Amino acid sequence: MNMHDAFINALFDPEQALPTSLSQNPGNRARFAVYRNNVRASLTVALADTFPVCRQLVGETFFSAMAGVYIEQTPPDSPLLTDYGHRLPAFIDSFPPASAVPYLADMARLERAWLGALHAAEPDRLDTRALAALLADAQRVAGLQLQLQPSTRLLLSPYAVVSLWRAHQGQLNIADVNPFHPEQALLLRPALQVELLPLDKASACFIELLLQQPLGTALEQTLRLHPDFAPEQTLAMLLRHKAIAAFHPDGDAL
Repeated sequence: MNMHDAFINALFDPEQALPTSLSQNPGNRARFAVYRNNVRASLTVALADTFPVCRQLVGETFFSAMAGVYIEQTPPDSPLLTDYGHRLPAFIDSFPPASAVPYLADMARLERAWLGALHAAEPDRLDTRALAALLADAQRVAGLQLQLQPSTRLLLSPYAVVSLWRAHQGQLNIADVNPFHPEQALLLRPALQVELLPLDKASACFIELLLQQPLGTALEQTLRLHPDFAPEQTLAMLLRHKAIAAFHPDGDAL
């Protein structure tokens, strides 16, 4: 192991030995301990800022302890603190103490998606008239491929994380929320603010398929699962919230 790797390992894991060049000097050991504490504190604050609802759900003590374990196991892979924490949802899934709050990992996914939408590239401009003409053409609409805006994030959860998130924003009474009710949502940033749009199961299924397939194929597969689904309202919602970035009339990859 080279000195750089030894330094990083010791920085994030207090059980690891310090590099020889540091351990031989008591002053260096003390300075390294201060530096390590500062790094851990700054990363803990970054996680708390990214996942405020998760922190509220489990409390400050539990969240800080969980963050400490995560920091030891998952050092930053980007110099940007806003990038730190993208692996936290998966970590929570495998963190036994968090099993008492089974919806915590999906709440982390929602909060991470919210941050991703906030920092996504600026929305592309759409030729809405040309798209409307294609949507009205029965012979061409089936092969139409839609591309959603860079900020678009789709969330599917077996838990009521959308309602829980809204309750923690003061938009709902948390006493009225059943956390074990499945919910779906679309996150996007059509302007300056991130929007969180609750979806029914059929609309979420349709949008998920639209991300990969032409409109006709996505609709056909959605109708197999949700025979009563009417795509007009979902497409109108996507247009109204400026979620569509571009389209290709022949269904080719964009």
